[in-house]
Amino acid sequence: MEVASWFLTLDNKFIKVKNPETRLGAGDITRVVKQMMFARYAGTPFAKEVEEKKAGEIAYACIFGEPTDPRMAFGVWSGKAYPAPGNPSRRLYRDALWDINSWSRPEYRQNRQEPDLGAFKPFLDFAIPDQKQQALLLDWIAWSLQHEAAKPKWAILLFSEEKGTGKSTIGVVLEALFGAANTAKLDGVDKLVAKHADRVLDKKLIIAEEVHISSHSTTGNMLKDLITSDRTTVEPKYQPTKTIPLKACFLFTTNHKPLWLEGGERRYYIIQMSHDGHAQGPKSEQFTGLVGDVMEQIEDPDGLAALYAALMEHTISPSFDPKSMKFQENATPIMRELQAASGNEADETLEALLAEYNVSIIPSADFKALAKYLNVRSDNTLRNALVRLGWEDERLRWNKKQQRVWKRKDLLIENGRVHSMDLAETLEDAVANDFVWFPLSSFLDKTWKALLHAKLDHRLARDDVGTFSGVQSEDPGPFLDSSTTASYRDWQAASGIAQSTGGRFLRVEDD
Repeated sequence: MEVASWFLTLDNKFIKVKNPETRLGAGDITRVVKQMMFARYAGTPFAKEVEEKKAGEIAYACIFGEPTDPRMAFGVWSGKAYPAPGNPSRRLYRDALWDINSWSRPEYRQNRQEPDLGAFKPFLDFAIPDQKQQALLLDWIAWSLQHEAAKPKWAILLFSEEKGTGKSTIGVVLEALFGAANTAKLDGVDKLVAKHADRVLDKKLIIAEEVHISSHSTTGNMLKDLITSDRTTVEPKYQPTKTIPLKACFLFTTNHKPLWLEGGERRYYIIQMSHDGHAQGPKSEQFTGLVGDVMEQIEDPDGLAALYAALMEHTISPSFDPKSMKFQENATPIMRELQAASGNEADETLEALLAEYNVSIIPSADFKALAKYLNVRSDNTLRNALVRLGWEDERLRWNKKQQRVWKRKDLLIENGRVHSMDLAETLEDAVANDFVWFPLSSFLDKTWKALLHAKLDHRLARDDVGTFSGVQSEDPGPFLDSSTTASYRDWQAASGIAQSTGGRFLRVEDD
């Protein structure tokens, strides 16, 4: 079983799971598998038996076998690679094909240490003396580690016109915490928004330094979609286009004032790191010493493990919301400076309201109630605001007829079900186990109808809203995908066992 997890097949080639760029032909695979077995099992009680006779038999079985249990042979790769944090299996079984799990557990996490922020805390006290900004940064880091299977819907942007203020140091610390193998580190954002960005977007943490974007380019909008979306479309080289889960959290740094951002921007928390410890500052030597202490801490596995333990035990502020940066409450001086030039407070209020109830679909028939609550001049004003926030007009079928709705552009709807990690996060362990597909009727009940009843006009929360055609089920979901019957309720009934008798929850290859 372990050997079978090392390779997958695609187009008559054998793909190395830990490095999908490695592709072997039929003439090489047996030799390579044998050598990998000799290296892997050297020093074990059965090393001699493997070397003498079993290596060839096991390799043959993995290459040519068609066992009932798909984990016992090299399976067929779907072409998809993405991180599934917390899942130790490098292969994920989906509809008779295997996806590659690009996440791997950092080695330092094997160490158990007492929680201690260590040198990182005095470094932050110097680099970000504003305690509110520092606390929000720590909340963002801690939440992202505590919920690795999910993602925050806003990014951190560190700005200073001076060099040597510690922006890159924070990036190095995060790379160590999440693991170098789970991090993509980029100069600028060109590779992030490029055509073949699959080997960047399959990481858990994405760090882009020296970000500078023209206000007239489309790159800014592309970045917004990546920051907020749960899924994205990639085009691996020599393969068809794929849609993969997007688990990444984003850290950006820049030495240029981010004038390309819109005023009231809700997807970036901007921290201006200006202090006397910069490269030419009067306290440069003192700050360099603090940076050195941090580097020494994270290079020591025990020190890094203690920092990780402290962040895992960190109490997240009740006001912290991973889905909404809450501009009005948390905006920093540089953010308010940018807002003053354009003034988009109404958009912020609308987005915060919709995020609070995980709303991604609004029936057009209910626009007047929403416009009245927001005190906007007309339905058209509301439509324009939704367009700015990345929504679009569409027709969906329910009550046996087509009706108009507004929906988020990145919302995925298939077979009468909607993909929503935001709503799934309200259920314990649902996201971690990939139960993120809700029937449309259930989705509207839990989102838009809940908002109608609580904030707008409960008389509009009528039974017909959200009664969609398509896949109908008494089970409110969520489900594993858009068409199967494997549901969260079934998984709960199985008492948390990862593999049911029907094989629907096949996950971990650690028997």
